Amino acid sequence: MSTEDIAMRALRFETFGDPSVLQLAQIPRPQAGHDEVVVQVHASAVNPSDVKNVSGKMPHTTTPRTPGRDFSGVVVEGPAPMVGTHVWGTGGELGFTRDGAHAECLLLPRGGVRVKPSTLSLDEAACVGVGYITAWAALVDGAGFINRQTVLVVGATGAVGSAAVQIAAWRGAHVIAAVRDASREAEARALGAKHVVFTEDPITFAASVKEITDGQGAQVALDTAGGAQLDATLAAMAHKGRVAVIATPDRHVPIDLLSFYRRELRLIGVNTLSLNAADCAHILDDLAPGFEIGALHAPRIGATFSLEEAADAYNHVTHSRSGGKVLMKIK
Repeated sequence: MSTEDIAMRALRFETFGDPSVLQLAQIPRPQAGHDEVVVQVHASAVNPSDVKNVSGKMPHTTTPRTPGRDFSGVVVEGPAPMVGTHVWGTGGELGFTRDGAHAECLLLPRGGVRVKPSTLSLDEAACVGVGYITAWAALVDGAGFINRQTVLVVGATGAVGSAAVQIAAWRGAHVIAAVRDASREAEARALGAKHVVFTEDPITFAASVKEITDGQGAQVALDTAGGAQLDATLAAMAHKGRVAVIATPDRHVPIDLLSFYRRELRLIGVNTLSLNAADCAHILDDLAPGFEIGALHAPRIGATFSLEEAADAYNHVTHSRSGGKVLMKIK
């Protein structure tokens, strides 16, 4: 029997809507072509972007489609040296324009997977993708962070922010974590922040950052909040400071443009949906040593669901405030 005759379970959606549009279906298992691999998926995270995708908020998604960006698993078909290896990966096309990881098997270019770090379990490896890829793409590739600069991370205890704090601390930065209030200070410091400031008051926020930096301001910032917070983040920057933005609740926000250009600031938008699995694999190459030496840590798993419980998993991402990653166990 050829692999094209073998069926697999996959989560599918043909129309956009709430999680009730997700259906567990039997579809043909993919076959690896030239320079491709088939990964037997062990686990896959359910990210907010996966939920937004199914709801129709991502303009480039084509249907019918299997969702799911982040994954871990075992290569079961492809180049002989790769078969049997435990791999991890993610990609901006997965679940959007190419079938994703919420299925028993996943077809990818061979360059779209990497051997997972030995320090991570398959469950942990499945939870790393979007958060860490976004943090690296924003801080390093976007804002041009280099070792030992002063880095401000706004939203430092969120999925992307916590990854950014750890990356910056690992690379010797003087990390200032910005969180909503004092209830999150201990968590931010545990991630590696040297200082913690609060975003409740925009005026005291910028002043606090300037005080910590002897009046200079931060050289690099990652603002995961956007919206009205952005102007306060810009006010906290040093001359020629660089701010990467990955999200915003509001399409239009006011900033002090006079101060912006006089201080020669840079504002960089970062959208990791533009990074395919091969692009992300290169970033995983950069991140892997940090996980191997214990400087970087996988997010805490907050809830685990089976493929049959997919609708519950998606609803949990939308409605739960308990924290931690939502993991879908496939195998």
